[in-house]
Amino acid sequence: MGGPQYKRPEPLTVDEFLAMSWQDDRRRELIDGHVIAVVPAMRAHATLVANLCVAIAHALTDPAEVLTGAGIVPKARAHTCYRVDLLVTCEPPEPRQRMIHAPVLLVEVLSPSTQAIDRNRKLPDYRQMPSVQEIVLVDSEQMHVELYRRFEGTRWLSEILRDPADVLHLDSVGLDLPLSDLYRRVAFPPEEAAG
Repeated sequence: MGGPQYKRPEPLTVDEFLAMSWQDDRRRELIDGHVIAVVPAMRAHATLVANLCVAIAHALTDPAEVLTGAGIVPKARAHTCYRVDLLVTCEPPEPRQRMIHAPVLLVEVLSPSTQAIDRNRKLPDYRQMPSVQEIVLVDSEQMHVELYRRFEGTRWLSEILRDPADVLHLDSVGLDLPLSDLYRRVAFPPEEAAG
């Protein structure tokens, strides 16, 4: 016989998620119909987003626009809504718009608490969006940038940058940014001794 059975709540739709309101200002995402609260970003994360945002903004021409914390809904997941650290889009703005439908560049800054979702969930979903030309993953704990660039429609090339003299070349926005500039004023945690 047994006791009462726990019934999992039905997954939220994106529309239901967007209609919700909270009493705090914490950042939230919808992943497979479940609301995930995101802890406040570390300073290194915020600095990297700001450095990249300023550099991209100076390189852009109309109608392109750089946005931070914007929402996107990947086509492959009906019950998922991501907030992207930084994106570039050329779509015209709409009144009360919450979602960006055609980003050309997506950037996620990796931290210990987010890198598994960023790499294993978001990156594959981002690659399925037809408008996306480039995806950048920026590590906040060490100088390490991964650039994914679309070619031949559905194929992707990847490049890893690790040296301060390495240049992040973004075709989608016409930007060449040395890693020394991207990581300006970022303090890395001390390396743990092997033991």
